[in-house]
Amino acid sequence: MEVLLGTILLSFSTVILGIRYDFRVLLFCFSAKHMDWRITSSSIFLLGIIRFFWGNSEAAQVNLIVSIILAITLPMIVKLIRDRMNDLAQLLVLVTIALIPSIVFTKHMIMDKGLVLLISIILIALNYGAVFVMHYFISDLYGLIASASTDHLTALKNVRLFNSDLIEMERRKHPVTLAVIDIDHFKNYNDCYGHDSGDGILKQLAAMFNELATPYTTFYRIGGEEFGVIADYFSPSEAEAFLHNLKSTVAHRNFAAQAGETINLTISVGVAHSQKGETLKNTLKRADMALYQAKETGRNKVMVSARA
Repeated sequence: MEVLLGTILLSFSTVILGIRYDFRVLLFCFSAKHMDWRITSSSIFLLGIIRFFWGNSEAAQVNLIVSIILAITLPMIVKLIRDRMNDLAQLLVLVTIALIPSIVFTKHMIMDKGLVLLISIILIALNYGAVFVMHYFISDLYGLIASASTDHLTALKNVRLFNSDLIEMERRKHPVTLAVIDIDHFKNYNDCYGHDSGDGILKQLAAMFNELATPYTTFYRIGGEEFGVIADYFSPSEAEAFLHNLKSTVAHRNFAAQAGETINLTISVGVAHSQKGETLKNTLKRADMALYQAKETGRNKVMVSARA
């Protein structure tokens, strides 16, 4: 898709005194910033080859060399500046570096210094302006995507993303552990302290989940006081140990109910490990059944489903 978009940009390029100008630089920079380096580097290289056969002139030859250089350097520069600048500053740095070869080649091909300066100013202004517009458009788009996949009360991932991630896990055919968590007697808390305090408890619990999360565990709010967990790259015993620790941590944590008043919570957890030949929908059903058993047999416990 990136190569196709680059080819479209190339076909709508502007030629001035034998030099072809287009917005492929923006494509390269946004790709380097937001996509995997293998996609970025291979796309830049392929577009350089396409440009070479587009018109086998001195400009095309120089463009191929520049493409190879950018394919190597842009991902390296992103890695260097990623933690030192904000996103917009990173994009401006990348665009500046990517434009240098075009400006240098323009100076080499056109002897009129005034025209070279004018072209350079236009190139920089157009590309910087496009970076500002595209950056804020992408930021707004990310915000919309995050809003659609985030639970507004707890800021955890929501049930829509939970179902989507289950589909992705099933496509990968990688063994996972699914857990369903329910707050014990939560209705009593709501009746005693009010729904506003109940919402506050949910937020505090979600914050604690985020504290305890690992790179291989993802928490979701999938119902009123019900949460889902996907544990990936854990062995079944490691996943169970993590969930037992989670249950104990919740039981020993004080939660603010009202001004100056704290309460204790407990949770019940149903757990199911995916099995070969089983859909994750059925794995989730087994986790739900295990949760029901945990609540029926005393609550404040982790119940692991038997094999399907």
